[in-house]
Amino acid sequence: MKKKLVVYLAGLLTVLGLGFGQAQFSDVPAGHWAKEAVERIAACGLITGFPDGTFRGNTNLTRYQAALIFQRLLNEIQQGGECVKADGSGMNAEDMTAIRNAVQELAAELAALGVRVSALEDNAASKDDIARLEAAIEELKAMKAEPAAGMDEAALADLADRVEAASVAADTALAQAQVLAERLDAVEGDVAALKTQVEADADSIRALNELAVLLNQDVLSLQDRVTALEKQLGDVDFESFANREDVSAIQEFATALRSDLVRLSDRVSALDTRVGALDQRLTAVEGTRPTLTGSLSATYGYATNTGGNFDIDRLFPNNALSSGTGADDSSGNRIRNAFRRGDFDQTYTYGGATLNFGLKPTGGAISEVSLGLSADLVNSGAARTLALNSASVKGSLSGQAFSVTYNNDDSTFSFNPYLFNNSTVGDLITTRGFVATLDAKAFPLAPKFTVVAGEGIDSTSVPAASRVWGSDPTYGGLRAELNLLGITTGLSYAENRGNRSAFGVDYKGSLFGLVNLEGAYVASTPFAFTPDFSNQLVTDQAFYTKIGVKLGILEANFNYRAIDPQYNNGQAGLSSASSYYFFGLGGNGEAPYGANNIGFGFDGKLTLSFLNNIEARVFYDNSADFATRSQTADTLSLGVTVPLFAGFSLNGFYNNTNVNGGQVSAVAGTQSGLNGNYNFYVYNNLDARWSSGWGVKLVHSGRASNALVPNLDLNLWYQSFAGPDAGTDILASAGYNLKLGFISLNPIVRYHSFADAAGGNTNLSTNALKYGIGVSTDPLGIPLKPSLEGAFVQQSITETAPGSNSSSEQYWRVGLNLNEFLATGSVFKVGYAQYRATNVVSPLPVGGAPARGFGNFPLSITTDRVFNYPGEVQYPWNLTGGFGTNSGSVTGLYLEWKYGNLTMAAASATLANGSGATVSNGTGFKISYEVKF
Repeated sequence: MKKKLVVYLAGLLTVLGLGFGQAQFSDVPAGHWAKEAVERIAACGLITGFPDGTFRGNTNLTRYQAALIFQRLLNEIQQGGECVKADGSGMNAEDMTAIRNAVQELAAELAALGVRVSALEDNAASKDDIARLEAAIEELKAMKAEPAAGMDEAALADLADRVEAASVAADTALAQAQVLAERLDAVEGDVAALKTQVEADADSIRALNELAVLLNQDVLSLQDRVTALEKQLGDVDFESFANREDVSAIQEFATALRSDLVRLSDRVSALDTRVGALDQRLTAVEGTRPTLTGSLSATYGYATNTGGNFDIDRLFPNNALSSGTGADDSSGNRIRNAFRRGDFDQTYTYGGATLNFGLKPTGGAISEVSLGLSADLVNSGAARTLALNSASVKGSLSGQAFSVTYNNDDSTFSFNPYLFNNSTVGDLITTRGFVATLDAKAFPLAPKFTVVAGEGIDSTSVPAASRVWGSDPTYGGLRAELNLLGITTGLSYAENRGNRSAFGVDYKGSLFGLVNLEGAYVASTPFAFTPDFSNQLVTDQAFYTKIGVKLGILEANFNYRAIDPQYNNGQAGLSSASSYYFFGLGGNGEAPYGANNIGFGFDGKLTLSFLNNIEARVFYDNSADFATRSQTADTLSLGVTVPLFAGFSLNGFYNNTNVNGGQVSAVAGTQSGLNGNYNFYVYNNLDARWSSGWGVKLVHSGRASNALVPNLDLNLWYQSFAGPDAGTDILASAGYNLKLGFISLNPIVRYHSFADAAGGNTNLSTNALKYGIGVSTDPLGIPLKPSLEGAFVQQSITETAPGSNSSSEQYWRVGLNLNEFLATGSVFKVGYAQYRATNVVSPLPVGGAPARGFGNFPLSITTDRVFNYPGEVQYPWNLTGGFGTNSGSVTGLYLEWKYGNLTMAAASATLANGSGATVSNGTGFKISYEVKF
């Protein structure tokens, strides 16, 4: 025990940065394993040794000695003594953590050895009482020359030893109690200091609290010892000392000792109460302590070109110079992905700061408050601004939760899919305002209320005819939700002053766990108009409902919808999160059906669990143009999936689709007049729905638990299309993720052939072949921990009829990563890459060269192309517009270094035409750093 205490104390003092003098003990020789530690703690006054100059390191440490050592250490810490850091700078959080950890571990050891030092005040007797008892014992000893019959000298000696121990205990306990009381008085008398230095005082109070607990425990132990002492006295035959008056004095002392213990116990209890009160006050202060976080960021850089803008994403995906997703460069009215945007035309220089303030009050109606601020310190010549980005208040009213939030840039909310559907953050449309909610679950029907207010700002790049907000951008809305029989029903009203007003009803939930319901109705009118539900020219209406039933192995879903064309782009529903602003083929955000659509549908599925989960599907849909009913489309699709063995499955299907009574190979939005992605054929959708024909697909999933070859994905397809664009479609593709020691390989191959059977001049018969491999290594266990990565892909498409066009793409990349560049967490990357294409379609070409890409599919087995058209986005026979005329290459070098929040990146790339002549050179440099606190 002694050795372990010395080691711990030495470690604590080392953490505190204690210096030490020349304290020497005669029994701690030079070279002793604990000499330095002993001298350290002696120099700081934590131990004093014995009067004869010895340390007595092999003597057991008593609980009282341990209590005094820790008391001195706490005083040293609290008073900031000279031994707490040699420079007197005090302690930091790491110091306190080290002390707490060591003391906690030592406390466990002390508890195991029974030397805990808790509420010693319970146990001590007065010094006068102890003196009287000692005098009585001495008189008894003096009479040992003439002992009376039956006198037990050993018992008297033992009694004397116990009294001596009790005397030491009393002295120690009284001293400890006095110091403890003084410390508590000092802390209690300075509440202001407690609040301003809550962290430091918290540690002291907790230490005192722990000490009081330990004292209480030791009181019980000492009381047991007193009881034993009384028993010892009771075992002595006092009748044999009847002629000695001091015997009765000894008995009186035992009673007095017990009384003193009771009084001291009461005093310690009072001290415990005071400590508890202070601890509660401290907890209250900590509970309301605010939190402050934020960031400070700075960026400098540029990306420029000599002859026209082009992208770098095709060469190095996810690079630090990329312009990322955002408004399309050509029209600016859709969100385009990074591979369709330019990169070498940017200014990065920016400096800004954010500050987030939070507070969690204890008690009262408010449980949480937060504020978020931002400042543009440098913004490429723009005016410097300070803005309140966000604010929120949360709490409860009579047990009902409420919240109020404000957002300056993207205030998000959604009433239903066709009304105030602004739940997706976009780059082109911003809404700033408030959203307040009250969730009254304790009320009947568990209502929830939502109030929104603010202003919507359309980007100037959005065409005026498609803008959601009118001349006055302010908006407001109110929504109430009720829950009845498991169905949540919402009642909503929304308006954009001077533009539109609308109200809606929606419902969603499950009845008895058997029937799922979902639907909404919205009526929208120009702001000054009175709703006329019988006239769709006055009142723009949207309605849909879904009914789903699942009974064991059978699942069936029905729907009906009628969506006015004015809901396109979110206009009638005052919804900025609409298809117009997010890239995709007829994407509709969260709206399940496109605008200008009326119809019904059925989707059923039968899962035969007793036959290895064979799944049979049936799908039927009938829809028409909402405004004129002039065009109609209906489709029937039957499909089945049969799980086979070893990760293989077989999918077969049959489809028949008609538009205005005539069979079509596949429905297109322009063909049927039906907008949206619901009734629109997309290559490789489930069972090739919205087309005519049949097909079979054999698939091996490398992710299946029983895969024949783990991590191998294999597809073998045959499809036959009927109608005006009839033809056969054959596909074979494979992708494999292979791990060989520290090397990872990802080979892919894809063959795709479409043969036109209708003989139409608009159809193309083509053969496409794509193959490639990706390679990477784990970090090597050598200096700098390098790793390598690379990729190579080749693709070619040949038109066999009616013409003889061809296109090709080639992409390769090599890279070196130093994953521990000079320091842990420092990563340096260097890469070199080239993309070359012939006869492709390129958005915004420069000098006939493919300046922009489309998508990112080098190692994908789901599509023929690598980056550009031609491809089978819609139909395998038209290659989405046929072959292009753009040829050329993009070649570049990229460097990147990241260390913590510091990022540096540089790139140099060249755009060349089909003859190899340079069209444009692009260079970019960027350095950014962000400090978070």
